[in-house]
Amino acid sequence: MITIYGPGCTILDDPDGACEGCWIDLIEPRSEDISRAARMAAVDEKLLRHALDMHERPRIEVDDDATLVVIRTPHIEQNGDQRRYSTVPMGILFTRANVVTVCQIEDESLTHILSISRSAPDGFKQERCLCNIVKHVTMLYMHHLKEISAKIQEVERDLAESPSNDDLKFLLNLRKAVTYFHAALKNNDLIIDRIARKGLAVCNSYKLMFSEDDLDIFDDALIDIRQGIYMSKIFSEVLDSTANVYSSVISNNVNQIMKILTSLTVILMVPTLITSMYGMNIPLPLQEAEHAFGVVGVVSIIITSGVILFLRFRRLL
Repeated sequence: MITIYGPGCTILDDPDGACEGCWIDLIEPRSEDISRAARMAAVDEKLLRHALDMHERPRIEVDDDATLVVIRTPHIEQNGDQRRYSTVPMGILFTRANVVTVCQIEDESLTHILSISRSAPDGFKQERCLCNIVKHVTMLYMHHLKEISAKIQEVERDLAESPSNDDLKFLLNLRKAVTYFHAALKNNDLIIDRIARKGLAVCNSYKLMFSEDDLDIFDDALIDIRQGIYMSKIFSEVLDSTANVYSSVISNNVNQIMKILTSLTVILMVPTLITSMYGMNIPLPLQEAEHAFGVVGVVSIIITSGVILFLRFRRLL
């Protein structure tokens, strides 16, 4: 889908030719959308397609016609009742006269971020556009990390009460989410720090000039990003230790059950052995006695009780 915004965030239905000063937004674009956007912005289609690669890492690519900045943004996948956290690349393409944003996946949070950025004062200005997107993407990371922190505490309570496969699977999903966030935040940090320190060349013809307010936004974003990196690292260690502890608990429970079952098997083996012997069709002691059944029963009880006492003494029961 392609949407073209003019100054004042007005949607242009069918602009003719080059759309100078426009913001071209590509979300889940088709091939014809990419071709149209490349023609309107006068850029090579390859630059737009680079940002559509789901495995693209944050980077900066400066071309004669445009400059591409790729960052990774949070993405929520709704799978039934469960939410899965991941990241997707988003490309911000700066030309001499346009801004083009492109993302392979439609995400409600990302759409909201771009809408806020466009609506902000000087939102169509390239410097402020980049600052606003970076700021709100970072805030979204922090929001999701706080959600993950709450979910970790919740799943720990559930596992403490009764460990289940669903809880362990949910723990695995959280571990994957934290890993994705940690990798994305580290790469975003490198790109944003480089832009804040050295600026950003556009089309090899000029460099974006960031004001003090813009640099303050970058500084705040970098502080949040580095806090997010620290949080994701801590969460990763917590999730690893939690998973290891509950794996050990489950293994210990299985061992306890097997020990009890083995002890019961040994206890039942004694009367089974004695009664089996007296079921044989051969001459046996006491077989002519009047109280043979009672004697055999008492002997079985005594021997079985001795086995039980022995197992309890050795803490096997």
